[in-house]
Amino acid sequence: MPLFQDIEITLREIHSSVSPIHRHHYFELLYIIEGTGIHTINNNHYQYQKGNLYLLTPEDTHTFKTETKTHCCIIDFTKELFSKRQRKQMDRAEISEFFMNMEYVFHNHQNMKGHIEMGKQEADLTEKLILQLSNEKEHTRIYGGIIIQNIVFLLLNLIARLIQENIAGELKNAGSKNIIHEVTTYIQQHIYNKELLKIETLAREFHKTPDHLNRYFKQQTGYTLKTYINQYKLNLIESRLRYSNLTISEIADEMGFTDESHLNKAFKSRFGQTTTAYRKSHIRRYLQ
Repeated sequence: MPLFQDIEITLREIHSSVSPIHRHHYFELLYIIEGTGIHTINNNHYQYQKGNLYLLTPEDTHTFKTETKTHCCIIDFTKELFSKRQRKQMDRAEISEFFMNMEYVFHNHQNMKGHIEMGKQEADLTEKLILQLSNEKEHTRIYGGIIIQNIVFLLLNLIARLIQENIAGELKNAGSKNIIHEVTTYIQQHIYNKELLKIETLAREFHKTPDHLNRYFKQQTGYTLKTYINQYKLNLIESRLRYSNLTISEIADEMGFTDESHLNKAFKSRFGQTTTAYRKSHIRRYLQ
């Protein structure tokens, strides 16, 4: 089944002055096509207007209080995108391109306050993409599904870049060396490639000796490179357990652990539960 069939596009007009507070079962992008008002996310109130783009996760609750008539485009990423079935039917290139971008966005979205800030060039591009997405949704045409899929891919790439630039800006304002952001971004983008994550490889990439890079990284972050890599992997594994139906064995293999026992030991050390116990306590409200 093509990926676009597991991406739900909804065009919606908000009529009431106050929409009911609610949450979603999965991730979604929400774009304001027109209108103004207040968008409340997790009890934080944000003034919204035409062109605002929001990323909402399953943990978020939100509601609208409209001031002028509001139209929005909603892109829902369904649970099927993270299913075993979908991964088996996708080739390796698609998995690499799509899931790695989704993971980066979802694991760094907290760096966005309210809507996703954009410059004029990105805002103009986003508006054109959303309008084309809306047009493809409303009019069934040849290759429409593939076009929808590619537009969504492009939006995710754009958001990933904006998040990276936002994090880099915050680090610069805080006086942190930009190399730390470059290193962590490199690690996150290559988290599935053991060879590229070796300290010797990282050191060559950033023109440092292994000892120097490791000492500097720990001085700036409080973590050794190995610890940071392992913790980021475990954060991704947590998402797998909550949002996918992959088996523990499949997750261990995908994330480079020797076996389930090795994964469970590392996971329990960080989260205080085995992977099976964690999945049982968290997955029910998302996948049932």
